[in-house]
Amino acid sequence: MPETIARRKTKSRSLFILAGVIFVGFCVVNLKLILDLEKSQVGVGIIGSSGNDNNVVPKSPFSGNTDTIININLASIQDNSTDNSSNNNNNNDLVLEYFREAVGVELDDESIERLPTWSQIESLIGDKPVLLGLERCNDFRNDVPPLRRMLGSSGMFNSGTNLVTRLMKENCVIPERYEKYGPRGTKEEYGIRWQCPWGKHTPVNEKYNHTTPKNEDINKDDCLPVVTIRNPYDWMQSMCRHPYTAKWSMHERRVRGNICPHLVYTDSKKDKLLPVELKAKLAEQWMEFGSLAHLWNEWYAQYWRYANFPYLIVRFEDLIFRQYDTTKIICDCAGGAVNSKSAFKYIVDSAKQGPGHGKKEERTGMIDAWIKYGKPKEVKAGFSDLDWKASLDFLSRELMGKMGYRYPPSE
Repeated sequence: MPETIARRKTKSRSLFILAGVIFVGFCVVNLKLILDLEKSQVGVGIIGSSGNDNNVVPKSPFSGNTDTIININLASIQDNSTDNSSNNNNNNDLVLEYFREAVGVELDDESIERLPTWSQIESLIGDKPVLLGLERCNDFRNDVPPLRRMLGSSGMFNSGTNLVTRLMKENCVIPERYEKYGPRGTKEEYGIRWQCPWGKHTPVNEKYNHTTPKNEDINKDDCLPVVTIRNPYDWMQSMCRHPYTAKWSMHERRVRGNICPHLVYTDSKKDKLLPVELKAKLAEQWMEFGSLAHLWNEWYAQYWRYANFPYLIVRFEDLIFRQYDTTKIICDCAGGAVNSKSAFKYIVDSAKQGPGHGKKEERTGMIDAWIKYGKPKEVKAGFSDLDWKASLDFLSRELMGKMGYRYPPSE
């Protein structure tokens, strides 16, 4: 009897081991099938590439291994449908997939109805991010040692400086700085600053004359300014709502209510426009400009026309609609390592936090921004005939062209 029991135990043990082997084999086969399926749908990239072949990237939370990047680049998804209604439905599906798969947000019916299609978005901003200054990225990496490299935001009011800062702080590090300061380091120690030492709204011709508090010991050339810019028609409307330190008249005695953007006085003639001059407190001093449009022209011209050092100018619109792609380009420029798409932290709520940015309920989150900025512009941007004429005369056509900005319809 004991011998029979022993045989049964041995047999049971053998059956258990066999079942275990079969189960492990089953798991391996299924895992291979899943990986094969993923490979057919995603691209593979090396996380932590700095864009510089000579720059060896050490391990960091975002680099040092090969990772699978989820491919949710809407522009790269082919639509073979020829029916217009099918095209619209498919384009809308791409936007919904983006929010569901990339951002992790399920949309309600009202938001789905109001969201633009991807074709509408591309008709406004083109099919890829637009940045100025990429040709100087190598100069920055070669001139500034990794342990001194920093990125900081710069830009006019209402241009997206807070958004680009949050995207960078959540998703980018300078790997060598991470190695030095370890996992408990601050974002600033990892090379991502709230602003460059001269101040994010400071005109860059004041770079070496103005220093923000507690930045006196920082070498200003170690900071790569990430300069945000926004379609001037949307920007001027935002400035009317939240002008910050900019001051100009938005009233006239014979006109009821506010006039926005009030580039010229209403008694102007079409052949003789009378600009509404503006002053803004920048770098602790009042500066004068010909109009709100002139402020946009002149502030950014200090970078793209006159700066003789590395910088990046990045569109607010790309930070809204292409958060991953645009953040990666910026981070790569400085030799940084960026989160993979599968681990990327999207900014869904309003990037503007704390006092000084208007009422909380008036701040724009990601979904509202897609709805607001993804649809065609109003005729003449909703401006009066005189302001529309002035905008065509005043705004820099060269800068509009460089940034890929299109004028609103005139009729």
